[in-house]
Amino acid sequence: MKEAIQAGFAAVFSTTIDAMTGDLPNAHGALPIGRRIAGQGCHGAMPQATGGGVRAAAPAHAPRIRFVYFPSTDGGERRMACHQHLVRAEVLLARVLAACAAGLRPMAPALDHAAEARAMVQPPRELFHAATLEYRRWFDADGSARVQPLTQEALAEQLTLVDGLSMEDARHRAAHRSHALPTADQAWLIDRRNTPLPQRPLNQAEFHALAGAIDGAWQTCPGSSHGERANRQIALRVAAMLGGLLDEYTAAPFQVEALAQAFAQRHLVHLRQIIESSRQAEASSGVLLTGPKAWFAAKAARMHAEHQIGLCMSPSAFPTLRLTTRPVIAVVGGRLRTFVHGWHRGTPRAEVAFTALG
Repeated sequence: MKEAIQAGFAAVFSTTIDAMTGDLPNAHGALPIGRRIAGQGCHGAMPQATGGGVRAAAPAHAPRIRFVYFPSTDGGERRMACHQHLVRAEVLLARVLAACAAGLRPMAPALDHAAEARAMVQPPRELFHAATLEYRRWFDADGSARVQPLTQEALAEQLTLVDGLSMEDARHRAAHRSHALPTADQAWLIDRRNTPLPQRPLNQAEFHALAGAIDGAWQTCPGSSHGERANRQIALRVAAMLGGLLDEYTAAPFQVEALAQAFAQRHLVHLRQIIESSRQAEASSGVLLTGPKAWFAAKAARMHAEHQIGLCMSPSAFPTLRLTTRPVIAVVGGRLRTFVHGWHRGTPRAEVAFTALG
């Protein structure tokens, strides 16, 4: 099952990558730059035989993205700075593409090194009281350590069964009163630690390092020469490609406006494609054919993607709302709700004006 899921991911990622990088600019006439097959020589040639035979080339589905380099004596320090950004970007992009080819989630901008430590570094037992959620996340009731810490879903289920909490309260406590991670995120972090470095997906710090390298390459390539213009075109394609590989809403990490716009536009298109694919899956997954689980899974994926688009649209498309009238408190569904009449668009910074109830 895991191999089938990875194969599906690889096919989707390959389509996205090919669409973004299939026709990168050519800066040296007949010599292709940009997309080259990993394992080939500097000019795309097959490696020569060494020793007893020919070293096998990398699979054709593991591409590499190459920028344009210049003579070190041309441009001085600016060229050296540009080359440093290009090398850093190429190394991190190689890991992204290798992870895609292996069927892995290539990037997780929301997961940092601290999240990895919370998922894999067991704290001392004496650090927590036995009644705390963090203790229960790492240790059984008899004090024995767990092989892996409980995820948010598993911890919420335990709170429901053992403590008799409702599922809503249990999920809230697991998410906000412990360091438990969602199941998908914890599994991704564990798989990432066990993946060889050339194929290891990028966490938050590495994702921002890649964006910073692409930003730096753009800023040190003013576009005065053919090679510099080619580098900028490649950087735009790469920014758009990164936006097309993220299923979770991610704010554009680039400082350069052109790169941020390319990322955001492709990211929004990708999220909309997820919604359309989920709707098609809903329509084709009849209860008599594949069962209700497939239909509910497709609907949940569509709703999740719609929520991601809402996050993507709200910061940029709509100004921050401003509350100008008195709140009205009412009971809806057994809960106290606060309603504010007269919402309208205001200044960029939210200002809330509460008046005393008469």
